[in-house]
Amino acid sequence: MLKILPIKKSAEFQKIGKKNQKFYSHTITLLSNQTPQNYFQDLTKNQLAKDFCRVGYTVAKTVSKSAVVRNLAKRRLREIFRKIAPLHARNHHDYVIIARKEIALVDFQKISGDLKFCLTKIHNNVAKNTAK
Repeated sequence: MLKILPIKKSAEFQKIGKKNQKFYSHTITLLSNQTPQNYFQDLTKNQLAKDFCRVGYTVAKTVSKSAVVRNLAKRRLREIFRKIAPLHARNHHDYVIIARKEIALVDFQKISGDLKFCLTKIHNNVAKNTAK
């Protein structure tokens, strides 16, 4: 089972922002990158961590001035990624999901469809680039 770990540090968000694959949809922007090697060690069990991906969420004030709306968008993104990750996310990848203004106006199904679309496109682009 794929474990979802949070990305919380600003430096990690910036590092993923610099070296990444990007894909845009109507409601989100998705950034993806390979997880650095230092995260593969599971210190609690003193062994290598196997099935995990890391994800961070960003909802800026440009989405809405209201913190309630921004928190709702972030909660929706967390839940959608939790449901979609076992099928569409890759092992040992970092993802940053950036909400766009339109996320406050659309329903759960539209956001879910956009995230599936972005994950599929990003991993197809990575496969094409490694094949060349």
